[in-house]
Amino acid sequence: MNRITRVTRFHLVKRLEFFVVPLSILLLVLAVSIIVALAIQRTGADTSSPDYIAGAKQNMAIIWSMPGFLIYYGVQAVATSYPLALSLGTTRRNFILGTFIANAIQSAFVAILLVAMLGLELVTNHWFMSVYVLDTFLMGDGNPITLFITAFIGVLVCLTLGGFFGAVWVRFGPKGPMVVGLALGLLLALTVLIIAPRIGEVFAAITSAKMTIAAAVVLVLALGGTWFAMRRASVR
Repeated sequence: MNRITRVTRFHLVKRLEFFVVPLSILLLVLAVSIIVALAIQRTGADTSSPDYIAGAKQNMAIIWSMPGFLIYYGVQAVATSYPLALSLGTTRRNFILGTFIANAIQSAFVAILLVAMLGLELVTNHWFMSVYVLDTFLMGDGNPITLFITAFIGVLVCLTLGGFFGAVWVRFGPKGPMVVGLALGLLLALTVLIIAPRIGEVFAAITSAKMTIAAAVVLVLALGGTWFAMRRASVR
């Protein structure tokens, strides 16, 4: 267990990427959302109308802003840290488990940040300017518990997927992630092609519970893929 916690502490040393960057991204999203909302309001939009509120609650800026950084961070957490960790005596199994725990800590940190921002948003009546950033339909519609669970799972999935691609890079070199990415893209395209005639029914049947289960499946598959790729990965 001590070796696993050493790997976790090893990741926590990178405080800028671990803590500061996520907070900076969230503050930037808030600033951009305020500017966009004020621009809409200057056109004469009635901020108290049901149509305006329904439209504002469709804001997906938070969802689109984080995955890019999180997947990148997951990649580098494995690709750049793995050689050093193994040279210091860490086993592959301990490295994967320690990295996963660090990812879970970062996921909890981001989720807590989002819940805190939601609290401020609600207390200030949407930042005093009818700006909906976290009180949105896809982020739990103002429910802090739903927001925390959604954010925690979403962040953890992104970090773990990044770790999987990092492990593929370590094991197979630069062409590995490209081949895997193309294969996953083809699989996704074929899936869309198969369900296309009933895509409306499929989306209508999606629930929060089903999304959580799907995310858990992706998480387990990504962890399994990471372990499979790193079993014989050499230190470069």
